Amino acid sequence: MSAHSSNPVEFCRQLAAPRGSANYYATLYVPAVHQPTAWAVLALRHELNDVITRIAEPSVALARLDWWQSELAAAAQGSAQHPIAQALAQHVLSCPGHDALLDEMLTSAHSRLHPMPIDHASDFALLSYRADIAPWMILTDPDGQAGRLERNFAHAVGTALTWSRVLHYLGRDAAQGEVFIPKERLRAHGLSHTDFMQPRTNERVRRLLAELGRDTRQHIDYARRLLAPAQQGRQIMALVSLTHAEALLDAMQREDWNLLELRPELTPLKMFWLAWRTAGQARRGKIKSSTQPNPCDTTS
Repeated sequence: MSAHSSNPVEFCRQLAAPRGSANYYATLYVPAVHQPTAWAVLALRHELNDVITRIAEPSVALARLDWWQSELAAAAQGSAQHPIAQALAQHVLSCPGHDALLDEMLTSAHSRLHPMPIDHASDFALLSYRADIAPWMILTDPDGQAGRLERNFAHAVGTALTWSRVLHYLGRDAAQGEVFIPKERLRAHGLSHTDFMQPRTNERVRRLLAELGRDTRQHIDYARRLLAPAQQGRQIMALVSLTHAEALLDAMQREDWNLLELRPELTPLKMFWLAWRTAGQARRGKIKSSTQPNPCDTTS
């Protein structure tokens, strides 16, 4: 454990939102009272992702996930040992329903050990719910008082950020034999997983990625349109994250969607400027969206 393990919240901050990271800038302008919740959820997500990506032996990874299942149960009883679980007990699990959302995050990690085929949009929607929508239902509602609008907003944010991540890490995932685009979408473009196992992005793949990029922008815009101006200041973290995702889409488009061989990144200075601008606009209720239609069902 770190020297910060005696301070669970600081441990989570150092782990999940180190200076210069996207999470650092996404949480920089969040009200101080809500930052511990954000850091705790992000730290759990970081830890679960590490289990999947850093432990090569599946049986060892499974044992670690089972340990986390027990530790979250202990957190709910106030007897957690790990600083992340302690922070979750203090700042997340006191809200009704948040325990079930943490369980969805754990289920997402389990499913990555034994991945199911992503054949249809509904399969992708389940993946998105467990990996992104569930944590965002906590992050957009740290006090546990969400109504339908907040839940719809969390769903839209999570969906948009799942697609953004799938595109951004396409090359890395393909190199590991994973393609998270539904097979029915691939077939519509005359593609298969084999097309993503090549060292270069071919023209048909680029056309599909450009289409998915446009759809992801629609998801981002739809999420923004769900918030009335007076509500924007309460969702700074989500709005900053959407702005960062939009900037990454811009960078990917500038590379002509050659994402099997390239992975554009945002500099810390760029992320800071976008976060500062977005937070200021949100506090004034000035986040703008277009009048595009709702995202098409194929990427929901």
